[in-house]
Amino acid sequence: MMNDQHPIDPQVIARLPASAGRQLLRYALEQPAPRESRRIFVNRTLRMESIRYVGFDLDWTLAAYHQDALSQLAFELTLERLVERHDYPREVLKAEYRADFTRRGLIVDTEAGTVLKMNRHRYVGRAYLGRHFLDGAERARLYRREPINPASARFSIVDTLFELPEVNIFAELVEASRRRPRLTLPSYARLAKDIRTAIDSVHADGTLKRRVLADLGRYLPVDPELALALRRLALGGRKLMLITNSEWFYTDALCRHLFDGVLPGLSSWRTIFDLVVVDARKPGFFRRQRPFVALDERGQPREEVALPAWGGLYSGGSREGLMQLIDGQGEEVLYVGDHIYGDILSTKLASTWRTCLVVSELEEELETLRGLSAQLRVMEALRTELADLGGRMDDLRDVLTLYRELTDDGSESAAADPAVVKTQALIDDLHAEHRGLRQHTRRVQRRISVALNPYWGSLFKQGSNKSFFGAQVDDFACVYTSRVSNFAAYGSNHYFRVLRDAMMHDWVV
Repeated sequence: MMNDQHPIDPQVIARLPASAGRQLLRYALEQPAPRESRRIFVNRTLRMESIRYVGFDLDWTLAAYHQDALSQLAFELTLERLVERHDYPREVLKAEYRADFTRRGLIVDTEAGTVLKMNRHRYVGRAYLGRHFLDGAERARLYRREPINPASARFSIVDTLFELPEVNIFAELVEASRRRPRLTLPSYARLAKDIRTAIDSVHADGTLKRRVLADLGRYLPVDPELALALRRLALGGRKLMLITNSEWFYTDALCRHLFDGVLPGLSSWRTIFDLVVVDARKPGFFRRQRPFVALDERGQPREEVALPAWGGLYSGGSREGLMQLIDGQGEEVLYVGDHIYGDILSTKLASTWRTCLVVSELEEELETLRGLSAQLRVMEALRTELADLGGRMDDLRDVLTLYRELTDDGSESAAADPAVVKTQALIDDLHAEHRGLRQHTRRVQRRISVALNPYWGSLFKQGSNKSFFGAQVDDFACVYTSRVSNFAAYGSNHYFRVLRDAMMHDWVV
């Protein structure tokens, strides 16, 4: 609500002409602080007043699809493609789409046929062979004899939400091959390769995109705060850029759906962006020289240019060419994307651009954790009690060992020493208490984990450690948030501060 900190009279605002600017003004004055799940989180301090250019990815960044609807569509189309073009038996069409099975940050082992999750130390904490959960012994046999190299050809990292259907199909067909030996399916490695080829072709030949465009409302929700966020980011003359791998026809259709008419006076999405680059071929865009090709309003090529011009529409290009147009420092550019490798890691390794990672799953996870606050406090208390009990047992074992070394004369009577018997009994009691407490802790941890995801638990944690994905977010994203529209709640020159970049020993003071 309006308060004395804002001297602008709401009646004055109401008399202003209807426009996106007036709506943004009201939003800036009346919007309360964002709730936790809609905040922007900071890994590296970012002064927005130093950012002169903001670039955006489109798919899963500005275009925040309905994940289940789009993933299931891609799942079904890919299975059909495996049957039609790769001669897979029609029985594979019966594979079940499991919306909650696949997540970003998972790793597919194309040799063993497993889908696994590991922590930042590359310790595999969970793994499935098809639908079979691998116990500790099975995981140890596969993944404790030598270190895992996720970059090797054997493994495939799930970096983007577009890859979730692919992993789902792989797990389902592995399960089918386990349960129905007569079903003729290739090796796990060939299976992974065929699925990747099939799903890539569904994207590349426009099959998936045509289905999406035929029913945009089903697959792509409209967030009115998205346009407000972009309008607010553009205040003070900051330039906005759209840099996407999608073709012009698809980009134009999605952006018209997302922006046109959403705010008063916003008749065309083209007025939002100062530069539009389609068919960018990221991550190559950040690493290799490639000419920009000017396009007309139908998306047809006009000419190759060394440098683009503000207000233009282009295909291809490169970061290096874009920086020549900007004629400034890389740290004046903020790039916002959802792909940890194609958008964020590649940007970090190839430039000094600042980065914002969009993690749509963050919002649901934070809301779930909020509802689990009481259980999380119990879990913390249990871990502290376990550590204390374990420490007491360790001390008593050492005391007993030292006492025996000093007093044991090799006689049978030494074993019946009252001090030895009493200490051993105390150790046994503590061990039984510790075992019961561990079992209780596992039950509480299981409830928390299942509430987050029945297969994998938290996206950002594996056990007590950061997950492999969580560590990547921490290492490569300057800031991260659940959706681009969250920027609407922050001033255009907001100072995103690192409040506490804690090491473990920092928590003791």
